[in-house]
Amino acid sequence: MTRGVAAARAAWGGGVLVVSRYLPVPRKVALALGFRHLAQAAAVLRRPAGVVARWGWTVDVLHSASMLVLAAASRRWRAAALANAVVAAGWARAARPRGESGHRPRRRAAATPELDPAARGGPRRRGPAGPLAGPGTGPGAR
Repeated sequence: MTRGVAAARAAWGGGVLVVSRYLPVPRKVALALGFRHLAQAAAVLRRPAGVVARWGWTVDVLHSASMLVLAAASRRWRAAALANAVVAAGWARAARPRGESGHRPRRRAAATPELDPAARGGPRRRGPAGPLAGPGTGPGAR
């Protein structure tokens, strides 16, 4: 998580604390959420390369998932839980470190000598390519 995202998270957590009595959730829940955002932001600002910065987004993913479960289970809290799930997913996306998508990075295909004249040591020929070009005038022709 970058310092900018941590600063935004601190502002968000402070805002949640300020308006906690006006939110459509129990005040204790809003206060706990606001303090959690402030604590996470403080930890990341203190050690931006630490484990909290690298994996803090998982807390947001788990929070988002738990809100989806609450929305499915409770009609009373459905609207608030869905809104909270969306916000938590946004924080998770913003806080996720770059390059940790869970997938291996794509590699460019290596040029094979059969397909690339330059790989065989021959010159690359540039010329018209297409149905009207005629034989021996395409990019791979010699």
